[in-house]
Amino acid sequence: MLVQFLRFGLVGALATLLHMTIGVTLIGSGWEALSANVIAFFVAFLVSFLGHSGFSFPDHDMPMARALRRFLLVAVAGFAVNEMLLALLLWTGMVAQAVALVAATGCAALFSFAVSRNWAFRKAQPAAQVWRAS
Repeated sequence: MLVQFLRFGLVGALATLLHMTIGVTLIGSGWEALSANVIAFFVAFLVSFLGHSGFSFPDHDMPMARALRRFLLVAVAGFAVNEMLLALLLWTGMVAQAVALVAATGCAALFSFAVSRNWAFRKAQPAAQVWRAS
């Protein structure tokens, strides 16, 4: 599981870097920030999905269309978890903004990993062996 988590982190970091690069490039080219962010998220999401499907969880046997739908829900839920935790930490004023951002992002990454591993890219469990007394 540690190897999966490290792979997940690597793919996530690359997708995040891609998201930021595309967003900044589009904004620098005259795009509105909100539109640029949607395009950047979409491209980074596809790269993230392909990376997680083929590298983080290569032994999953989930049909691709189902995994894609599920991972989209995971990505949106992960973003929501991040935003809610960040808002809560900022609202309480218990930690500095940068610490709040790192903590919220870290928690969202753990959440996304767990849900991706156990639901979006779940590997089928072997059929239960029925033990019969002879």
